[in-house]
Amino acid sequence: MIIQHAILHILDTNTGNLIASQGEMSVTDIGVHDYIEKLVNKIYASDVKTGTITGNDYLQTLLAEKDFPEMTTKLAMKLFEVVTGSEGIQAGDLLSFQATADDGPIFGMIKLNFSPRYAHSVTYIEDQMVNNLVLNQAVLPAATQTVDEAILINMMTNNYHLIEKKHLIDGHRVAYFSEKFLNITPDVSIKENLQTIKRTVKNVAEKYDNLPEHEALATTQAVIYEALEAGSIDTDTIAEKVFSDNEPAKLLYREQISKKITDKEIPVENTQKYEKKYRVQKFKLDSGIEISIPMAIYQDKTKVEFVNQSNGTTSLIIKDIETVLNKFTV
Repeated sequence: MIIQHAILHILDTNTGNLIASQGEMSVTDIGVHDYIEKLVNKIYASDVKTGTITGNDYLQTLLAEKDFPEMTTKLAMKLFEVVTGSEGIQAGDLLSFQATADDGPIFGMIKLNFSPRYAHSVTYIEDQMVNNLVLNQAVLPAATQTVDEAILINMMTNNYHLIEKKHLIDGHRVAYFSEKFLNITPDVSIKENLQTIKRTVKNVAEKYDNLPEHEALATTQAVIYEALEAGSIDTDTIAEKVFSDNEPAKLLYREQISKKITDKEIPVENTQKYEKKYRVQKFKLDSGIEISIPMAIYQDKTKVEFVNQSNGTTSLIIKDIETVLNKFTV
């Protein structure tokens, strides 16, 4: 990634001060370059929301301005107005930059929230040197940390990647970064769609005694895991695999999911992230036992099997064990 412009504006809502930088940072500074690049990579690998800005959007109008410091100052002023007075939103800096990435030119804004950290200081009291602890209230996140709010815009396609969190504003949980600051409506994220699928499967399974909830959810996870290789999840495939020959359950699932998810095919970005998350089936039994089973093993009934007993209980059988290792650590 080649960075052309970078600027940092201080939004210190703790003291009520907006300190807008009049000049840009040196993009030839290797530390600045590495910090921004690592944050960008972290954002792309996060649970992002996507969308496209149009010529009528507030953000697109500002991006047409040529004066980078002035344009980003206007953005910082608006963000400062939005977050001022909202106790649930942390104070922080607004890092804005323009760069050229593999996919073309991008514009990025990252809100870097302050974190209190202790540091040492050396002072002299009379003739004695004294080492003290000093609390710094405005330490920025490390490049390895995930930021809470950011947007990366491809300047050729106007497509964006957005991450944000909801905060309590006037008694309501609001995604202030997109709604109040950027005035955009992103597409539903893959994480939100997966949560919807999980809730719907769970709701339908609860209505049928012959469909144990843990089996329905485990099959759902397996279907999603297999679909990640193709880069998209088909909600119809979930209906067929999870509810099999139970036509009433299948119909109910389709009715409920169609009200919440418009497209049957859900594209997945960051497939590696979700492959890592879904490659292991995790179960917690009422006895307190917790067990994790790799997906390949879970799907092999010669290795592990859930058996429904006549008395209504379920047995978990683990087969062909050659070695048992204790994971006790100190």
